[in-house]
Amino acid sequence: MIAYCPSSHFQAAAEEAPLRCPVTGEPLEYRDLPPFDPDQIENHYPGHWRYLPMLPVVAPGRELFSLGEGWTPLIDDEWSGQPLYWKFEGLMPSGSYKDRGVSVIINWLVGQGVQTVMDDSSGNAGASLACYAARAGLFARIFVPAYAPQPKKAQIAVYGAELVEVSGPRAAATQAAEASQAGDVVYASHAWHPACLLGFMTNAWEIWEQLGQNVPDWFVSPVGYGGLFLGAWRGFQHLHRSGVISKLPRMVAVQAEPITPICDAFHEGRSEIVPRRQVAPSILADGIAVEKPVRSRSILWALRQSGGTAIIVNDEETLVAQERLAQRGLFVEPTSATVAAALTKLIPHLNRSDSVVVNLTGLGLKRLPAV
Repeated sequence: MIAYCPSSHFQAAAEEAPLRCPVTGEPLEYRDLPPFDPDQIENHYPGHWRYLPMLPVVAPGRELFSLGEGWTPLIDDEWSGQPLYWKFEGLMPSGSYKDRGVSVIINWLVGQGVQTVMDDSSGNAGASLACYAARAGLFARIFVPAYAPQPKKAQIAVYGAELVEVSGPRAAATQAAEASQAGDVVYASHAWHPACLLGFMTNAWEIWEQLGQNVPDWFVSPVGYGGLFLGAWRGFQHLHRSGVISKLPRMVAVQAEPITPICDAFHEGRSEIVPRRQVAPSILADGIAVEKPVRSRSILWALRQSGGTAIIVNDEETLVAQERLAQRGLFVEPTSATVAAALTKLIPHLNRSDSVVVNLTGLGLKRLPAV
């Protein structure tokens, strides 16, 4: 594999690549991946490792560290009269979609001889890294905002990771993590590491299989750092480049007030985001409270290239949607419920015959509602 920067001509062998492009400072991605070949799917492997021939991160003969992540259910349903499918990513070993990317990062880093990993997180990515580090016998250090939901912080700690709480806005946890890099500690960032994005591609590949080797007309996902959103888009693109599909879905990014940098830039026709003043806002959808998504250029390009759109919701709409989902047997955290709130605004622009897949990214136990 080759690691490259989408905004410059920089490239390097994946094993030797830095975490950031030395030209632009942006995160890298992998290319020169094996073509997607349906005949190469390994049905005997657990979860998304059925795509191991297309995920060249585990050397032949080396132990695969897995908890069965992936192959989450695609649930046939309707919302306000619109037929759709929920892709319930919250039904992962650590309770969120982050397990897709983090499991790939951990297996990649184990092959590089890494012993200690760290990340900054609003909670879910930290819990996932702590989980898979424990599985692989690595030590993990996780920096989180002090205001992160208690269940997420408790989950990180119970896996045996070192939990470091940081006062201030979400960005302060990132700054603390970056400042602590030293020695043999590897920054296994869910936002920056290209192996994580590679893992998120499997979300699209599963949807393709579960829809009978088809892709939806519309794909809806919450966006904070946007890893799952962009990873799924890259997954659909890889299917298209490999000649497996003949069309691409229209992508819909969902963000929650007051932190809406992607939506703002998209509707204002900008290719760059304009971060607001760093504050620690009160926001139900804490998992997407990200002022500076590091892959923002690529996310905005995916929205425009796919003919998609970006939708903003507020806390009241999110809470109503969370309750409606629960009444349908779908218990998700507020960040996941934002997509259901956004559907109410998207549906008037859809045809009833359109196929729609919506990512529900985290289990409701991550942030318990008031009773």
